[in-house]
Amino acid sequence: MDINTITLETFITLNESEKVQCLKDIKHNFQFEKVIEILLELGLENLSGLVLSELAKVYNNWSQFEEAKRVLEMVSEEDRDAIWYYRNSFTHWRLSSDPNKDFETEANQALDLLENAIKNADSSTNPVIEWCIELVKVGSLKEVFEGKPTEYPLLQKYYFEDANETNQEMKTAQNKKLYKNIKIEDVQNAEDSWDIIEPVYETVNIYNTYKDYLDSAKIFTLEQRYLLAIIWYFIEVNNGGHYQFFDNSTGIVWKDTLKGFELFGMKEHAANFKNLLAYFGGTISFVREERSELLAQMEEEYGDDFYEKLDEADNFVYDYDGNENELSFIKKYPEKFIFHGSADKS
Repeated sequence: MDINTITLETFITLNESEKVQCLKDIKHNFQFEKVIEILLELGLENLSGLVLSELAKVYNNWSQFEEAKRVLEMVSEEDRDAIWYYRNSFTHWRLSSDPNKDFETEANQALDLLENAIKNADSSTNPVIEWCIELVKVGSLKEVFEGKPTEYPLLQKYYFEDANETNQEMKTAQNKKLYKNIKIEDVQNAEDSWDIIEPVYETVNIYNTYKDYLDSAKIFTLEQRYLLAIIWYFIEVNNGGHYQFFDNSTGIVWKDTLKGFELFGMKEHAANFKNLLAYFGGTISFVREERSELLAQMEEEYGDDFYEKLDEADNFVYDYDGNENELSFIKKYPEKFIFHGSADKS
């Protein structure tokens, strides 16, 4: 099944798992628009709950949260499983940052849905539970949840691993600050870059202007800022390709990503990214709207050549099996990644 040439007639012949896979294969804007056109022509009311839930995920990936919400509400009660509740929660979490929405209302609804996601998980090892906890930890839901954790007993149970952690998390919430003490030995013993990036991830603002981004990162080292950029890059590219990375707010870190690759000795990744940037003239705007306009222009002007160039860069990341990773540099220069104190969240 080729998503680039799929038609309504072909889509109708697919079984449920193939229809879901078709949605999962969407990487670029032209594919998104093509599949949405097919589904609308078919009629969303004719789709199963499984396909509708996956479609909502696609809408979320393309930052069309109202559409995601509408599609999720079409899923019948009997088809609303743990994943449905999680995706609905994710949608309301993203809507909570919409200036036209009431933050408290959307955040509370997101937490209610997370509680139900855990309740509907078939076992304590269901990965959906981990997704729920991560959404609270990395998002703006954290302060709302920590202000009234007992209202969400299942979230509370999994969020706080033991009494000591509970006390520390509560103190953090009360102070409305992020507190973290990352020592050299913590950096040296880190098994994953996530172990040391939390204060940077929670603090640095990628959602407004480039100046806001730089200002919010001033309390950290340049190396920490570069590490955050690299992490955002891999999150976005692995989820929806370079198109999604540039089109979303994360595109603001593109320059730091390249500099990070170069500084961290990740030469193959730097070459791949630099090769793609050259296709854009070597640089791209830090303003999200301007990046989106450029992507649309490139699609219209270069068509298949543009998609092939993106696929080439995407596939390098997806298929990479070399030895390059950010941890090698981190452990060589641990003093660049220590942190002690508190920082206002972005």
